[in-house]
Amino acid sequence: MSPEQGIDRRPRLGTRLVGARWHQRQAIDSTNLEALRLREGGAPVGTVVVADTQTAGRGRLGRRWDDVPGRCLLMSVLLEAPTHAPGLLTAAAALATAEAIEALVGVCVAIKWPNDLLAGERKLAGVLAEGPAGGPLAVGIGVNVNGAPEDLPPELLERATFVSHEAGREAAVAALADELAARLDGVYHLLVDGQTCAVIARIAGRDALAGRRVQARALSQTLAGTALRWLDDGRLLLRVDDGREVALEAGEVTLL
Repeated sequence: MSPEQGIDRRPRLGTRLVGARWHQRQAIDSTNLEALRLREGGAPVGTVVVADTQTAGRGRLGRRWDDVPGRCLLMSVLLEAPTHAPGLLTAAAALATAEAIEALVGVCVAIKWPNDLLAGERKLAGVLAEGPAGGPLAVGIGVNVNGAPEDLPPELLERATFVSHEAGREAAVAALADELAARLDGVYHLLVDGQTCAVIARIAGRDALAGRRVQARALSQTLAGTALRWLDDGRLLLRVDDGREVALEAGEVTLL
């Protein structure tokens, strides 16, 4: 990618907010951490950080996020969580990522609540939002773009994949970054404008869990049942085996 630093790329991207400043890094600890550092220095909402590789990339629940240097999309965007739907911010980023991948290479991507993107049953990308309460969040997006499953650590061989492996051809990381930025801008403004139902409807068309038996770990509970659907606030509605319907705000869901 080109070494653009702090440039307003909105005119080029056709966006209203995302890309207000665009920072490209080579090796960095974490794009989320860098975005939050830039915010402390006065960077505006809509600032984007993209890196070739991360030395301390993270996923949900403190897990490590490994990347193949120069062959993955590692992007963070500073965004305010909409006050009426804060739980949908990561969902909006997941939706934008899925649609960007499909538009660029034609790979069908499903969304597994709350923040994973799958091709078939293998993880292709993930989203993690971090930041202080009451301020903009760094919405981090990691996509395995070019490579093969054997490029991954042994424990991920059967659980993860790459865009190029699914598409049968390599994809341009920079082009995916631009496509994702533009689509995220559009989805984010639907949330800001109160059109959460429109966002949920698009997510529902890619729901990897609906109608399937799952095990959910939330707080101190482990529940087994059938995943029903995403609710308009981003929670997952689960019908537990005892007949109750439970709305999960957070947690980890595994297919059974």
